[in-house]
Amino acid sequence: MHDAYIVEYNVNIKEKILTIQTYNTVKKEKKIICFFDVLTHLFECILDDNQILDIEEHKISNFINDNKTELKKLEGYCWPIDYQTEQELEAFLVANNYKYIKINSSYGMFGWILAKSYQVNDLSV
Repeated sequence: MHDAYIVEYNVNIKEKILTIQTYNTVKKEKKIICFFDVLTHLFECILDDNQILDIEEHKISNFINDNKTELKKLEGYCWPIDYQTEQELEAFLVANNYKYIKINSSYGMFGWILAKSYQVNDLSV
């Protein structure tokens, strides 16, 4: 995915599916990344040209640490679920097999997704 441009993303809240379509101008490759059973996501710095550096899976404990400010700010608002303690939230995410997937950028859009699974598929050009 390195150096591929994000050309589109779509969130189907009801079906809990998030898709990101990419295009690599050097390799002339189109790909689609499908995330399934999405609990929540956060994307920032969305520009006209958004170039991926990498997509990485991280530990759920990193999600808690990376998002302490958001978790504190939204405490009591059931985000990403209704929970009492960070330990309870982490236990829920681990027990339900959620993955913390980070999208790192060379330029533009970056962020993360909490989903149970994901796959990368080639699209015909």
